Amino acid sequence: MNTEEINLLTKRALSGDKKSLLEILNFLEKFDQPLTRFASYSILYQFAFNSLYDIGKYCEECGGKCCKSGDPIQVFNFDYEEIKKMGGDVGRLRKNGKIHLLSRPCPFQNGWACSIHKFKPYSCLSYPFATEDEQMIVIKEYKDGIPDFKVPEFCTSGKVVKDRLNNVEKELREKLGRIPSAKEILEFLMKE
Repeated sequence: MNTEEINLLTKRALSGDKKSLLEILNFLEKFDQPLTRFASYSILYQFAFNSLYDIGKYCEECGGKCCKSGDPIQVFNFDYEEIKKMGGDVGRLRKNGKIHLLSRPCPFQNGWACSIHKFKPYSCLSYPFATEDEQMIVIKEYKDGIPDFKVPEFCTSGKVVKDRLNNVEKELREKLGRIPSAKEILEFLMKE
């Protein structure tokens, strides 16, 4: 699997596709390295954030600050093509050499909500648990176990999801007598 295929598979997983989520977790599990374990947990936490919990009220209370400030984010070619296909105004994206960028404040933000939510870019779907920008220090310090994900102070929805999943992890750790894998946490979440 090449990098673009991995990114596209991960985007499908973060969009709520459970089959893609299992496929990417199985792929990462083969490597059994700290970075791939970190990636498995971050993708799982982000999947839960995007698909399992109703966090809209927290995002509304926050006002969508994650989309209002920060550096521009990369829009992958597959994102660009999807936005274009779905009728999104790709003219709102900046081009920097061969890559497209989504500036902030986001031109697709409408109030606190995303006007292209159904086909938002991979980088947006990755916030806050699966984005290198937010997690760089955590990634560098990670050795093993469940990462202590950094959640921005303003991101109440991220804190709620992190707390819920940390409680699930604690319950599974007590039951199993060891740190649960990302797939074991997912299996538990699917039974809830």
